[in-house]
Amino acid sequence: MTLTVTHEPDSERYTVHDGEELRGFIAYDRRDGVVQLIHVEVPPFLRNKGVGGEVVQAVLDHLRSESTDRVQPRCPFAVMWMRRHPEYADLTER
Repeated sequence: MTLTVTHEPDSERYTVHDGEELRGFIAYDRRDGVVQLIHVEVPPFLRNKGVGGEVVQAVLDHLRSESTDRVQPRCPFAVMWMRRHPEYADLTER
């Protein structure tokens, strides 16, 4: 699966597609240099298959390359995923 992240700032979310198919999204709130990841969503048929983690990773990679904002995961899934992937800890410490 090759994921493409699209930032939709007017909707305060990142969508993630595999080709033309929507594979998930992350809703966020951005204030004062902090991006709070509020909700991660993937379709039910893709849950427990690693897609949620791929979605979080794709968005974090995008934020790392396109922003200097600090990341604060608020969604329990994003919190858990980031704890399991300390290589993204620098995003919370900016």
